Amino acid sequence: MLLRRLKLNYFGRFHNKELELKPGINLIYGENESGKSTLHTFIKGMLFGIEPMRGRGAATKDDVYHKYLPWEYPQGYSGSLELEHGNKAYQLQRSFHAKDKSFSILDLATGREIKLVEGTVLDLVPGLTEATFKNTISIEQLKASTDAELAAQVQNYIANLSLAKSQEVDVVKALQLLSEQRKLYDGSQTAEAIKKVQAAIKNGLETEEQLDRLTFQLKELQIREQQLAKKKSTLSGAVADTQEEQRMGQLPAILEKYRSYQRAEEQLKQLENQHQGLSDRLGQLEGEAGLEELKDAARRLEQLKHRLLELKPAGLLLQQEKEKLHKRRRAIIAIDFSVVIILVMAVFLILGAQPLGFLLMAVLVGLGAVPYTVLHRSMERKGLDLRQREYEQVRQIALAEEGIKALLLKYQISRPEELSGIQEKAMMKHMSIENLNQHKKELEQRVQELEDQNDLLYEAVMKYIQYFLEEDELNDGSIQRLQEEIGRRRQEAFGKGEEIDKELNECRLLIEKLRWEITSLEANEEELLRNKELYEELLQKQEEDSMELEAVKLAHRTIQELAADIHDSFGQQLNMAASQIIREVTKDKYRDLKIDERLNVKVGWNGSYVQFDRLSAGTMDQVYLALRLAVADLLLGEDQAPLILDDSLALYDDSRVKAALEGLARRKQIILFTCHKREEALLQELGLTYHLVDLSK
Repeated sequence: MLLRRLKLNYFGRFHNKELELKPGINLIYGENESGKSTLHTFIKGMLFGIEPMRGRGAATKDDVYHKYLPWEYPQGYSGSLELEHGNKAYQLQRSFHAKDKSFSILDLATGREIKLVEGTVLDLVPGLTEATFKNTISIEQLKASTDAELAAQVQNYIANLSLAKSQEVDVVKALQLLSEQRKLYDGSQTAEAIKKVQAAIKNGLETEEQLDRLTFQLKELQIREQQLAKKKSTLSGAVADTQEEQRMGQLPAILEKYRSYQRAEEQLKQLENQHQGLSDRLGQLEGEAGLEELKDAARRLEQLKHRLLELKPAGLLLQQEKEKLHKRRRAIIAIDFSVVIILVMAVFLILGAQPLGFLLMAVLVGLGAVPYTVLHRSMERKGLDLRQREYEQVRQIALAEEGIKALLLKYQISRPEELSGIQEKAMMKHMSIENLNQHKKELEQRVQELEDQNDLLYEAVMKYIQYFLEEDELNDGSIQRLQEEIGRRRQEAFGKGEEIDKELNECRLLIEKLRWEITSLEANEEELLRNKELYEELLQKQEEDSMELEAVKLAHRTIQELAADIHDSFGQQLNMAASQIIREVTKDKYRDLKIDERLNVKVGWNGSYVQFDRLSAGTMDQVYLALRLAVADLLLGEDQAPLILDDSLALYDDSRVKAALEGLARRKQIILFTCHKREEALLQELGLTYHLVDLSK
């Protein structure tokens, strides 16, 4: 497999960035923070995807998704990768955005999209899992070592080669499944359940014994009860049917009637108090209300106001009549005087200053005074009538105004209109009075009912008391004396049976208690049977689990032994491949590696094998590099995958870097990320061909 071209649409700091990669050594140079790790992550993301972390890990430095999510255009979080595999060219297209994830593989020769079964790059490159990528062909600085996941993959691969020549057998998963089955059949839960059931059965048996004892005691008490009842019947039979005994038996009912009588008396007192309170309140409200008086006052006030309204226009008419009369009087006087003057002047002109003339003038003056006198008297009478009418009108107005003032003063108001407000309040009080009267009637009815009821109770109780005592009043004292008298008579009648009654009652109480205890324990028998059945089932299950556990242990041992045998057969291939690579990268300083099924390594040195952890850090990195490449070739086949080194040689000295570069130069494709110029200089010194990608340009 060869990587040909990278296109980062929006990824981290890159926008529409394209890089071309070639077979052989690709040296990608860039200073710190220039994007080398971004490109490395992009390659891994294109192959396997990038998932956002959830919970506490989200948006932290370990959250690769959010680390490279472009801020300016999150929806463009995508890219493509062109690669060559099996002599065919493909383009991987992927959208990383969590809300618009997609992945497709395009055959560049035909333009057809490859149908994905697994939905991953495994559909194109079998064996290329994310764990394989991380543990073999992708090496970061200070991370050359492998983890247990790679050992499991190698173990599965070797087992599949030997068993089926395919990759369908998962040894590690099978062992994990058997371990889980072993926990399932270890018998601890069944043993614990058996202990609990045994304890429950023991308790059930003890309960059965207790139930037998209680049943025996119940039978004895029932026999004793029959004996006591028979003895009591013999002693009290003579008086049991008498009228007095029957009446004494009615005492509880009479006492209850007396208590009812007392309660009714108490209710009567309360109702009477309520009735008295209502009466007082009604009296107060009726005294305050004066509704009829207010109505009369309102009518009287309206009449007076109406009378005033009538009198005022009449006064105006009288004034007009007076003025007319005055004008008429002046007109008559003027006319009469004018006529007399005219006649006198006429006589004077005719007769002159003769005595007859003076006589005629005197007669004319006298005659002129007669109509004046008549008219004057008539006018005086009319004037007198007008003055009398005017006086009466003034008097009537004064009386009306005095009446209005008296009403305003009585109700302490300043204007007649305020009387309507007082009338409304009176109406409200009147309604309250009606409601209170209704309530009062209901109380009176209830009082009457209680009195009737109490009369009946009183008669019944007094009749009962007077059968035994001479009592005239019903009170607590008479009831107390009644109880004492009945108790005395009963003591006399049944004195001999008192002890029998006491013993009989105690016997019956014990019987009821035993019956209750027996009833509460009756369900124990069914529960005991169920527990016994469960115990048998658990014993059978324990036996079956024991057999299953032995089978699981046998299968586990068999698989482990087979895996070891298989590794012994096919592990040699891994040892030889790793040894060849270590010879190349160390220039034959180390020639032999031994790797067990867990990828634990021993290094051949001077005829013996040295434990891996005793080597120097640089040598350990070289050994891990050889191990990774050998495993990659084993898992991915002859079509070698590209080797991605992200500053992985930073801690190597020059001689080791040279050896590593010479050894790695034989591989199909190397992608070497570096922030140093040393690798380029050494490649030039060694005369090795390389393709340089300078991220700083």
